[in-house]
Amino acid sequence: MSDGADSLVLLEIALEEFGRRLRLVGPGDWRRATPCTEWDVRALVNHVVGANVRYQLLLDGASTEQVEATRSVDHLGDDAVAAFVASAERMIACFHKGGVLERVTHHVTGDRTGHELVAMRILDAAVHAWDLARAIGADETLPDDVVAFLLAYSAELDLGPQQHAFATTDAVLRNASLQDQLLHKLGRNPNTKEIR
Repeated sequence: MSDGADSLVLLEIALEEFGRRLRLVGPGDWRRATPCTEWDVRALVNHVVGANVRYQLLLDGASTEQVEATRSVDHLGDDAVAAFVASAERMIACFHKGGVLERVTHHVTGDRTGHELVAMRILDAAVHAWDLARAIGADETLPDDVVAFLLAYSAELDLGPQQHAFATTDAVLRNASLQDQLLHKLGRNPNTKEIR
């Protein structure tokens, strides 16, 4: 995988991709369905902004209880774009603090280094950028460097049957594009325009 500096650049790119789609959301789009069947567009965006807040809290040493308490909060207010930009900037600033990438934090899924948290945020921001694009009919293309990074990263993950968000390896089409391979692996079906 990339070193810390490269990973932070990819994180910024993934966040920019999400922000680019977010700026296209119109007043009538907020209740649209997304590929994440439990979330409409507003809930999906709230999840991404909330995750930025949670990672900032993690990097600042907050307890698991403090971090998890943010899951039920409306992070968007009256200006979702401003909320996203502010939360992303604060989180990126936290990742740039000295020693953060090597430090171990107590994520709800287990202890994670700052390096691991960066990779997790790249994954979340990029896949949800695609989800948002699919929901509103925007350009779904993700940057090649982000896709390559995430294919390498996801190859290292334990994608056992308990990881219901991920497809089994044999379900991924070998002749698909790298982006489609990644999306299939992450439980998405890029070959259909239907959202269930």
